[in-house]
Amino acid sequence: MTDPSTADHEQPDLFASDSDNQPVETRDLSRQQHAGLDVADCSTDDKRAARTRNSMLWAAYGDALGFISELVDCKRLEQRTHGAPLDHLMDWQRRVGGKSGVNVTLPAGCWSDDTQLRMAVSRSIGNHGFDIDTFSQIELPVWLSYALGGGRASKAAAMNLGKPRTLWYANTFRGWTSAGGNGAAMRIQPHVWASPDLEGGYLNDVIANSVCTHGHPRAIVGACFHAETLAHCLRYGTVPDPETCVNIAGRIGVKALRLIEEHAILGSIWIDLWDQAIGERFGDTWRKTVDELIGAIGAVAEITATLETSYPEIVARLGLKSPKQQGSGILTTVAAVAAAATASKAHEGVVVAANAIGTDTDTIATMVGALVGACDAAADPPEKPLDSEYLLQEAERLTAISLGHRVESHRYPDILTWTAPRTQADALVNDNGALAVEGLGPATQLAESAIYTPRKDFAWEWVKAHFGQTLLIKRRPQIIFLEAGNKFTPPQPPRKRDTNRLAKPDSRDERKLKPIPLDRGIKVDDAIEYAKEQIFDDAALGYTVRRVARDGTIADLAALVTDLRDDLRQT
Repeated sequence: MTDPSTADHEQPDLFASDSDNQPVETRDLSRQQHAGLDVADCSTDDKRAARTRNSMLWAAYGDALGFISELVDCKRLEQRTHGAPLDHLMDWQRRVGGKSGVNVTLPAGCWSDDTQLRMAVSRSIGNHGFDIDTFSQIELPVWLSYALGGGRASKAAAMNLGKPRTLWYANTFRGWTSAGGNGAAMRIQPHVWASPDLEGGYLNDVIANSVCTHGHPRAIVGACFHAETLAHCLRYGTVPDPETCVNIAGRIGVKALRLIEEHAILGSIWIDLWDQAIGERFGDTWRKTVDELIGAIGAVAEITATLETSYPEIVARLGLKSPKQQGSGILTTVAAVAAAATASKAHEGVVVAANAIGTDTDTIATMVGALVGACDAAADPPEKPLDSEYLLQEAERLTAISLGHRVESHRYPDILTWTAPRTQADALVNDNGALAVEGLGPATQLAESAIYTPRKDFAWEWVKAHFGQTLLIKRRPQIIFLEAGNKFTPPQPPRKRDTNRLAKPDSRDERKLKPIPLDRGIKVDDAIEYAKEQIFDDAALGYTVRRVARDGTIADLAALVTDLRDDLRQT
C-alpha cells in the first residue's frame, strides 16, 4: 500500500516487458488447462472454441484502439498518438476522475469501460447460468471505483444499485426510462459465448442484464440485436447479411417481447413500473423501436463499397455524429454489423471504426471486433490487448460452459451480508494487511507509488486482481479495512427453524403477535423490519404485504418480498 509521502504525480512505466505488444500466442485448446478445467474436453468443438477466443480478443483490441479516439477531435487525437496513425496499440495519456482527477499514462492495449463491464458479466456466469444478483449488487457498484469511461446511464444505475434494497428489476434511478444507449449492448457478449445452442436461449439473460442499467427499449432491443448477430457469427463463421439482419430484428420484435412479458418479475413489476412512469404501454413502444431498428438496417443495406470508402456513408446515414444519436443502442449496433460485414479483415474493421472521429469509437469498434473475431476468416490480433491471458482464460471457461462442462466460477461474498462501497474511493481495502478489492478479492500493487491529486485527498492505484485483470482504482490516502460482511466465506448454515413459533399462541402471546397497524404512508424499511420480526406468523406477513401493496410503490413491494424471500431461505 502506498503512503502519501511517496506519491508521484507522474505515471511510472508499469507494464514494460519483452512480451508487450507482441502477436497473441496461438494456444492449443486441446491441451490447455485453466481453473480446474481440463480443456481437452473442449476438443469436440474446436471451431466454437477458436471463434469464441478470437471474438473475445478482437473485442478487447477494438475497445483499446477506439478508446484512444473516444470523444476527441482530430487535433486532440494527434496529440494522444504523437502523430502516429491510429492503427496499432500504444501508450497514451488521459485524465481520470474529472476536473479534480489526475493525468495518467495508460499502457498499450488498455481497455475502456466496455471490456471492463463485459468481464464483469463474464465473471457472473457459471455452471448455473448468469447470476444477476452478483452482477447487479456487487460487480456494477464496485466497477465505479475503477471505471475507465462509462455512460451516464450506466454510472447512475450502478450508483443506485449500490444503495441498500435497490433491486435489479426496480432500479428506478432518475432518467431510467430514457436510458436507451449502447451501454448494455457493449457488454452482453459473454451470454452468447457461454450459450449451449446459439438459438436464442441467451436472450433472457441479455434482457435481464440490460434492464439493470437501461430502461428504454432502444437499449434492450439493441442488446438483443447485437447478441443475435454475434450468435450468427459464432454459429456460421460469417457476418449476417442485411436480409438476415432484418429477419433477426423481426424475431426480436416478437420473441424478446414475449420473453419480457412472460418473465415472472419483468412481466409484472418491471413493466408496471415502466408503464406508470411513461404513461403508455411498454409493448407499443417496443414495437415502434423494432421498426426503428429495421429502418436503420435498410438505410445501410445497399452500401457495398470497401469499408474505408463506405463507412463515412454508414456514419452519415445513421447520424452517428449527432450528439443525440452518437451512443444509440440501436444505431451503433447496426453500424457494427454493417462494418463487420464489409471489412475484408478483422484489423481493418476495428481500425476504420476507431478512426471515425465524432462517433462512439470504442463501443462500435469493440462490437465490430466481437463480430469479426467470431468469424472463420479472422486471424489473431496483431498485438496483445492488456491482460490477454485473463481474456483467454475467460474465453476458455465460457466455451467449457457452452459445452456443458463443469468449471470453477468466480467467488463472491455472501450476497446476504454484502455491503457495497460507500463511495468510489472505498473499494480498495486492507484485508488482514493485504490489498483487496471489495467484492472481487485479493489484489497486488503494480507500482511503488500511487498517483495522487495535488491536494492528496485521493489517489489512483494500479493493481492487479487475483484473477488477472489490471485495474486503475480510486482510493483514499489511508486505505480502509474490508467490511466484515464482505469476506469471501461460505454462506452461513440455515438457521434452525423455531417450531415453537409455528404453534398456535396461547392467550399470553396473542397480543404480542397480533399485527400492529403501520402508519398511513408506508415506510418500506419499517414494514420489512416488522415482517421479519413476525416471519413465522402468516397473518402478520399477509397484513404487511397488503399494507405495502396499498400504500407503497411497486418498488416498495418488490423490496419487501425480496427481503422476506432471503430471510425465509435461511430458515
